[in-house]
Amino acid sequence: MVANRIRKAINTRALLFNPVNSTGFTGGYFLHNRLPCSPADLHYSDEGNDILILLSGYIYNKAELSELQDLTSALPDPEFIARLFITEGPSFVKHLNGDFAICIIRPKAKKAYLFRDHLGIRPLAYICNSDVLSFSSDITGLSKAYHEGQRIQSDYLMGYFKYIDYRKNPSKNVKKLLPGYYLEFSGSGMIIHKYWEPEKIRESRRLSHDRMLTDLRSLLADSVKIRCDSRFIAGAHVSGGIDSGIIAALARQEYSHQDDFDGYSWSPHYRAIPGDAKPDERELVIKTCEKVGMNAVFSDMNSADFRIRVSSFYDNHGFFSEAGTVDQILRTNTNLIFSGWGGDEFISTGTSAIEPDLLRRLKLRIFFRRNRIVPLKRFIKRMLYCIVFPALHILDRGTAESFRNDARYLKKPFRQSERSAIRDFHFNTSRRKFHLAMLRFYHLQERCESWFIMGYRNGIEYRYPLLDKRIIEYMLSVPSELLCKTDHFRPVIRELGEGILPSEVLRNYSKNDPVYWSFMEDLFREAAVSFMEETDIWRDNTDLHFVDFDLLANDISRYRGHPDSVDIKVLSRALVYLKAVHDFTVEYHGK
Repeated sequence: MVANRIRKAINTRALLFNPVNSTGFTGGYFLHNRLPCSPADLHYSDEGNDILILLSGYIYNKAELSELQDLTSALPDPEFIARLFITEGPSFVKHLNGDFAICIIRPKAKKAYLFRDHLGIRPLAYICNSDVLSFSSDITGLSKAYHEGQRIQSDYLMGYFKYIDYRKNPSKNVKKLLPGYYLEFSGSGMIIHKYWEPEKIRESRRLSHDRMLTDLRSLLADSVKIRCDSRFIAGAHVSGGIDSGIIAALARQEYSHQDDFDGYSWSPHYRAIPGDAKPDERELVIKTCEKVGMNAVFSDMNSADFRIRVSSFYDNHGFFSEAGTVDQILRTNTNLIFSGWGGDEFISTGTSAIEPDLLRRLKLRIFFRRNRIVPLKRFIKRMLYCIVFPALHILDRGTAESFRNDARYLKKPFRQSERSAIRDFHFNTSRRKFHLAMLRFYHLQERCESWFIMGYRNGIEYRYPLLDKRIIEYMLSVPSELLCKTDHFRPVIRELGEGILPSEVLRNYSKNDPVYWSFMEDLFREAAVSFMEETDIWRDNTDLHFVDFDLLANDISRYRGHPDSVDIKVLSRALVYLKAVHDFTVEYHGK
């Protein structure tokens, strides 16, 4: 049966499958014994009202909705959803604030609905064959269940070598239900509806700077608060930056009842800072953790660990550092991680697309305060980068070179990146377009999807307060000039961090972590050298038909003879990710 095939493709030893059967439906859900969830948190059925609910995720605004409906927020989420649907129909989803993938089945009416949350925090994929709809929150597992010996989509495997459409899956027949959409399935066929339309949000020209800060401060605190759950033992990512620091600090306040609260950093503990490079983010991590009462936990990954994680691409999707963090979390009782992911794209943005907004609205005093004409050479360079290049769709020299390097070992017909992806990420002529493009580009969702699948298989859940839909909607209403009260990079998030984070963190304007990157360069180089012997095996892998193995072999030969004749960073990166995707294909096909 189809359901059994999907279950077998997803199942791991740590997951307990709970079957669910009803008229016209066969399926179920997985529980993990590290997570404090019961069947009532994932499933609800009411034959009298002809409704069956399956839920992956959480609804955060039940208390708010309870005041508007004759409901109690004490109801488990699936039952709460059922009551809302019975009252309002599919439009109920517009009022939810949460991370969710929902299936609603009306057995007697012979209808089914799939709903995905506004931002796409929770994955949801489907495949429709004639009169059968199959779906899963484990995208890779669903694709594997239906691959039937087919070659894996090439673009899916090339995502670390060029920009692709990140909505693609291993199987070309499996589709992702996009964020802010729901699917309706019946005997008449399938219809997909869009229920969230952030592009229709208008700017609030009457908004003041002080009011903006007050509103965002309140939203930020509440977005963390509603994601807290006393059933879990929480920790957080702490990078030394402002986004992760604020989220970790606010989460720590909400979990003050925990004696220990761990802050996880990808930087290695025992490693000298390279040369005179600054800053040392480990010092910032320690200061943040000391201020808010967290334990700083640094990466303990070594070369052997790294090679294992490269070969585990099927589970970690290339997030090797986070896979290391997961291993560290598993040595504790922590099962909930707060992350600052998504800040750069919205509340803490420092996008250069602000500059054309200022010009367009004739905010010249602000514009020239931020872009001083003297020295002229720097002014011209900044105008090219911020205004001319995006308008003319020109990549700056450094970005264009990085594209060429990443795609070096792809055969020529495959080297071109997805044009729409390049446009969304690099060619934004207003901040509004930038925000909307970041929702389309799909890198936000791709990380959330990958971390959910890896995390859930290990009994770990993630929370992303900066991707609360209310924050995104609010930022779309903010005029760009309100983000320019000071000349500081990412000024709003710095103002919001006052009194929460150490001054050293708030005064750090660098996004670079030289210790981490030198650490990763060494791990990549050491692993790449060990993988060089395997390239003949990869050459026989038909899924890797897009790789220029002759060029790869030539560069390996040159490196062995004269190491300085080859860019080892480019070669190492290619070898590591080719090893990763090769091993992914082997596990995917079950070879």
